[in-house]
Amino acid sequence: MSKPVYLYEISDAMKEVLKSGGEVSFVTAGYSMLPMLRNRTDKVVLARAGGRLKKHDVPLYVRPDGRYVLHRIIGVDGSGYKTRGDNQREVECGVRDEQIIAVLKAFYRNGKLIKCTDFKYRCYCRFLPLVRLYRFRLYPIYVKLAAPLVRKIKSNTGE
Repeated sequence: MSKPVYLYEISDAMKEVLKSGGEVSFVTAGYSMLPMLRNRTDKVVLARAGGRLKKHDVPLYVRPDGRYVLHRIIGVDGSGYKTRGDNQREVECGVRDEQIIAVLKAFYRNGKLIKCTDFKYRCYCRFLPLVRLYRFRLYPIYVKLAAPLVRKIKSNTGE
């Protein structure tokens, strides 16, 4: 059985591998990138960022408090990148190039390699705003309106 290792414990070695042109892979932890990356299940493959990143790239960066974060870029402006986890509402602004350690190149889902250049992955990135609209805006309204209706129907039918 393997022992979990935190990124801060191996960050120097990881940076050396990336600096020499290598790739780093590890199993992710957390729920912020659901449904794309599942907690302690999916493995990511990271490479050194080659220049300025763009919308939809997924960088690994270090926050000022020292925490490592893997979130999607949703915008670029003069102060840096705007990032957000696929499963989050909050936007993090001002992520700078010097904070970025690597960028997602691919990930393994159920043992299958999915590259960030694959057509299906690119479609996922393009449709993500629609999914977010449904999950965070429309579905809660539906639940709020439908729940009393469902309770009323159930009480009338004796269920």
